[in-house]
Amino acid sequence: MKQWGLLIAICFALTGCSTKFIYNNMDWLLVEYLEDFVELNDEQEELVSEKIELLSDWHRREEIPNYIEHLDQLIALDPKSFTEEDLKTQEKLFQEHTKRLVGQIAPEVFALARELSDEQAEELMDNIRVRHTRYKKKYQTLSEDEIRANYQDKITENFDDWLGSLTSEQEHMIEEWADQLVVTSYDWIDHQTKMRIEMNTLLTNRMQTGYFQPHFQQLMFNPASFYSAELEEKIDYNKAIADKYLVKIINSVTNRQTAHYRQELRDWRNIAMDIQ
Repeated sequence: MKQWGLLIAICFALTGCSTKFIYNNMDWLLVEYLEDFVELNDEQEELVSEKIELLSDWHRREEIPNYIEHLDQLIALDPKSFTEEDLKTQEKLFQEHTKRLVGQIAPEVFALARELSDEQAEELMDNIRVRHTRYKKKYQTLSEDEIRANYQDKITENFDDWLGSLTSEQEHMIEEWADQLVVTSYDWIDHQTKMRIEMNTLLTNRMQTGYFQPHFQQLMFNPASFYSAELEEKIDYNKAIADKYLVKIINSVTNRQTAHYRQELRDWRNIAMDIQ
């Protein structure tokens, strides 16, 4: 289920009101979003708008058809016979969507980062620090049991969105799932601190192409390479648990839930067709 939600985020990055309106006005919406982190000057805003317009044209022309094809595959899936091997196949497709999108975005982010003034770079880091501090304050005082309860709530909410109301058996499986997860919130707090140091060093050296380019590429295309060995081990463990229970819950869906899930995907397919 998490992967299906990710597909929607990758495909559209749309929320609220008319999705087509938002898609067609993505330039100024993303400029507004960027300015939550760093205030751009007029020239930078114009550059971002031009790049987003080109990206939107590419996305509509090249990517939306890929998403429609993938949505058709997801609609046609038989939940009762879905296996972990099928899940791996779907994950690979989602990764390919992400890789293509990042491949288009990365050169533009690279160029924009080199256009930032020292004051803008400092403002960016300050705003990232504020967001990381919020996360830290939210989780550092919680016990592992409280964090697992949060995990359970989020998993349940995700399934509710895609399947409708859950059966008692499915709710029990989600409870087991959350209980077996290794808590990673504290590791993510440490990781965020590490990444702020990496990003600050990266921005400090943004005009040194020999340093900036390979480190920027690593950050954009291989962010997992920055994980500590302990965090990576926990992520792998939790993914194995998630894969097992995700498949079990998919196999357990009722006819009503299958119809709900397929209608959700058809709704997103209609949006994609409207945007195309």
